Amino acid sequence: MIISLISIVMFTFLVWLINKKSPVQICPICAGVTLTWTLLLVGIWLGMLPVARYELITAILMGASIGGIVNEFKKMCLNLRSKKKNEKVEPLHDKLKDCC
Repeated sequence: MIISLISIVMFTFLVWLINKKSPVQICPICAGVTLTWTLLLVGIWLGMLPVARYELITAILMGASIGGIVNEFKKMCLNLRSKKKNEKVEPLHDKLKDCC
């Protein structure tokens, strides 16, 4: 558990530093969590970490990543939806403005 927390903080700080120089911005906490559960999963697969001790924290971190992905996808879909509504509304608004 302590390894996981240290790993999240370490990766988050590393990605935060990279974001200062990079033109592409990545959420540091999201990257820290994702890199941590990836590292834990590889450690479990290679037999370096005991499954019974690390499977729960790995599953929790993976679930948090999926939740974040779904949340971002939802925001993307809502933005696309509102753009489509605006495209339909503006021509109608222009027609109504000139009618009277």
